[in-house]
Amino acid sequence: MADWDPDLYNKFRRYRAEPFEAILARLELGSAERIVDLGCGTGENTVELARRSGGGSTVGMDSSPAMIDRALKLRGGLEPAFRERLRFVRGDIREFNSRREYSMVFSNAALQWLNEHREVFAHCFEALVPGGRLVVQMPANDHETAQVTLNAMAHEEPWRARLDGVRPPSSTVAAPEAYLRMLGEIGFTEVDCHYQTFHHPMSSPAEIVAWCRATVLRRYLDLLDAGAREPFVEGLTARLGRAYGTCGPLTFNFRRLFIWARRPAE
Repeated sequence: MADWDPDLYNKFRRYRAEPFEAILARLELGSAERIVDLGCGTGENTVELARRSGGGSTVGMDSSPAMIDRALKLRGGLEPAFRERLRFVRGDIREFNSRREYSMVFSNAALQWLNEHREVFAHCFEALVPGGRLVVQMPANDHETAQVTLNAMAHEEPWRARLDGVRPPSSTVAAPEAYLRMLGEIGFTEVDCHYQTFHHPMSSPAEIVAWCRATVLRRYLDLLDAGAREPFVEGLTARLGRAYGTCGPLTFNFRRLFIWARRPAE
């Protein structure tokens, strides 16, 4: 896919921050944590994790040059002593391969883009020191009206020839029970997997499409010719108005999966 657009992604920064805030409400950090943030994006969450730890070290990893560039600019504006505890690196999560290096492996809204969840979580286990924690959040919203409508439209004429086989990223996300079993088989303990739905007031279905353009729609639009992209977006916007039963204000319900687990102490 084309590179991410940090400005477009952060257009709904307030709503996208709510799952991270839910994690922070539960998360207790020590004074010398060693944290890795997989899929760190523009780095705001990574910075906050480092700030709350108070010491230790934190590294954010992302495969997007644009996102890492924005994160590095954010780091450059920090106080020198704080900046020394924080790094951002470009890298593919699928190639993440450390051994007993981190006290916490963290990932917020990134792993849904991958299919190899068992392999990724096995690497996370190996990367943790004994007693270390895994904290992950993934969108699990492919049942919601916008994504159901998008998926149906993409597999109809005239779009099917280009988009057949494309699915929303969150279609890779299994049920909580599946991860409970998977993580236990890998060796994790204290596993907690659960859904939480966030309720975002939107001015119209068109605003939901604007939200989607930064994430799920990228996978579809990248496969269309430039001249076909806006007609596709316009068609989707019209269909969402019918699906939601309004072209005016509405609530966009967004379900997310949270995963907490620990590598056993020795």
